[in-house]
Amino acid sequence: MDINNIIEQIKPIDSQKVDEAQSRFDNLIKPVGSLAKLEEMVSRYAGIIGSADKKAVQYPKKALLLWSADTQAVAKAMHGELPVVLLAHEAKAEVYPLMTTAVNLEDALEEGAILTKEYITTEKLQMLALGSPEKYQVTEQMEALLELEGIEFLQKLDDHVITAMTGAVLQAASCKVPVMLDGIAACLAAIAAGKLAPVSLEYCMAGHVSAEPGMEKLLNWLQMSAPLRLAINSGAGEGAVLAFTLFDAGIKAYNEMETFAEAGVHAEMEEFSHSVQVKGK
Repeated sequence: MDINNIIEQIKPIDSQKVDEAQSRFDNLIKPVGSLAKLEEMVSRYAGIIGSADKKAVQYPKKALLLWSADTQAVAKAMHGELPVVLLAHEAKAEVYPLMTTAVNLEDALEEGAILTKEYITTEKLQMLALGSPEKYQVTEQMEALLELEGIEFLQKLDDHVITAMTGAVLQAASCKVPVMLDGIAACLAAIAAGKLAPVSLEYCMAGHVSAEPGMEKLLNWLQMSAPLRLAINSGAGEGAVLAFTLFDAGIKAYNEMETFAEAGVHAEMEEFSHSVQVKGK
């Protein structure tokens, strides 16, 4: 599998459908903008799937791909001994522990892409979270690497887990499957994917601001904000799967709340809308 072929298949999300979905949220019988990040995530999802129709904007089948080079961590995940497995199941998501075995950069990228395609295809997955139970922190040396180009960035980073996760982000984007980010490892993978294919970041959402050292800097680089800040100092995916539940809440509001037109009542006066009031503060 050639990673360049995958990159060529990544297309921009449908910005018109994003706007249409946001317009529906704006016209629901509630203060405009009051569901904040929930609206943003669901509208992004509409752009990814290419439809703002309620019948299409449904709960996606979700899973956490948990990447590691540590056989013990993989074994614990397979036996349900990591907290993230319990949290994922509560969020109606499966956990697939994946062992990275590549010996070089190119193999790691392809391994991540191949495994991700396999799970998306065989399990019919429609939304992913990425995580790693291994410990990461953003050092000054790592910060300096953020200015490097894609392949050079990965070469200097020299981490096959993050490289495999980069392949996963690229493959998910090529398959039009959104990725919920969690922790430093996932964010570094998204940054690398964005350096290789900038449009891939349109398929990424930040789920959680972990307490790992330097996490905020990575989100700032990605120009993303997350709905959750739980002081969890792990990037194994706990925050991302919990963000799945918020995403589903946004889907529920999108589909089950009525617009003013659907209810046959007058639309909210703009000067009393939530968004206008927030701007006035």
